[in-house]
Amino acid sequence: MLSIFPLAVDKFHQILNLYLEPLELKSGEVQQGVGMVETSLTSEPPFCDTFERISIDTFPIWALGKEISKEDGIDAMKKYMTSRFWFTYRRNFSPIGGTGPSTDQYWGCMLRCAQMLLGEVLLRRHIGRHFEWDIEKTSDVYEKILQMFFDEKDALYSIHQIAQMGVSEGKEVSEWFGPNTAAQVIKKLTIFDDWSNIAVHVALDNILVKQDALTMATTYPSEDAVKLIMENGLVQKHYTSTVPANGTEWRPLLLMIPLRLGLTSINSCYLSAIQEFFKLPQCVGIIGGKPNLAHYFVGIAGTKLFYLDPHHCRPKTSKFFVEKEQQQQSSGDSTPEKVEKIDDNGFHELEDLEPLPSQTSDVYTKMNDSTYHCQMMQWMEYDSIDPSLALALFCETREEFENLCDELQKTTLTASNPPMFEFLEKRPKYLPKFEPYTGVIMKIEMKEFDDIGAANSKIDEDFEVLDVSVEDVETGAEADDVAEDGDSEIVEP
Repeated sequence: MLSIFPLAVDKFHQILNLYLEPLELKSGEVQQGVGMVETSLTSEPPFCDTFERISIDTFPIWALGKEISKEDGIDAMKKYMTSRFWFTYRRNFSPIGGTGPSTDQYWGCMLRCAQMLLGEVLLRRHIGRHFEWDIEKTSDVYEKILQMFFDEKDALYSIHQIAQMGVSEGKEVSEWFGPNTAAQVIKKLTIFDDWSNIAVHVALDNILVKQDALTMATTYPSEDAVKLIMENGLVQKHYTSTVPANGTEWRPLLLMIPLRLGLTSINSCYLSAIQEFFKLPQCVGIIGGKPNLAHYFVGIAGTKLFYLDPHHCRPKTSKFFVEKEQQQQSSGDSTPEKVEKIDDNGFHELEDLEPLPSQTSDVYTKMNDSTYHCQMMQWMEYDSIDPSLALALFCETREEFENLCDELQKTTLTASNPPMFEFLEKRPKYLPKFEPYTGVIMKIEMKEFDDIGAANSKIDEDFEVLDVSVEDVETGAEADDVAEDGDSEIVEP
């Protein structure tokens, strides 16, 4: 520990020098840097690796389908990245599964990247493309989306739900995910989200079949599918799915395409294709990173890829309620009003850009979401990326999907040789039939009383009759005894 302390101090000074301006100290950014130094001291991959003065000489920058020109400047890209959701390691949350880990540090980076990707999709679904975050103003819809990712076991997209859904993909809780596993888990969890009503198609074997994607986007979960059961034992109706009368209505489609673009390192021939990918209006990013270090990539400029890094551990953020006496007095209401606020063990005091309205106003209290937006910008060179990654594209409408298919064939897939993946109109005959995932169907019929002697009782299926003597059949005595015990066998005397 002592051996790395001088390095951590040196990196801390680099951060100070980077964000210290002649007349103004950007306190919020430096405060986040303090937390990142703490991350370095706990043997996490240091945040400071790319915090040198960023010199971008290649414009435009393409970020999730948005063009940022040289006239816009690097600050526009920084603002855009700050507006994206930033989900990082957390600690001190309730144990996963009741007895599991209470932190995802060291193992949950890909799970957090899946959250960031899905968060971007939900922002587009409910608010609009290229959402801009304002620390002073949030909407009810925005807060509703954010709360779906809280580290609570009853939040649909919490670390608890993602980790436990990973078990269905052969991953133990606290086991590291790959991009394909993350994509499969997203597909299964969105089944329970009726509010967003998103269909997720995961294209496997480097093949995107248009017909399969269309089938997924027009197929609804079965009414018999297992529903999300809350802690009180009730079905959470907010997340249950309903089937439209015509059964063919378009559902907003998230396409996930897991790929391996090289053996031990990413092949340079795919750089131009990745550049074209980020130009697509339907682009919602890439989950990948370095070996065993997952990142969420949101943009590219030349050979530099911009990303959000989850390797920064914070205390759990939870909700509680406080009474606003001043608000009560101003409204003339004798009943104290409960207002939602965030408790993150005081960590927000270290990272706030400026006092939030919840800390300065007696009239208005807003969610403190400053720890869910990164105020620093990071990038890495293309050739540093692990070849295992997953592309993500979101099509709100059928028209957007058709436009995407055309653009993929015209620009993205033709930009590299060989193409990143194969695009087919229809499913080849040599592939097995496509079965859209509509949830786990389970129907259990229980009868409180079942007469074992009833005519329709099939008790003889519980055991195998090897041989029966004529004597036994005539008396029937032994046969009656056996009929009361399905585990017995009738053997030859």
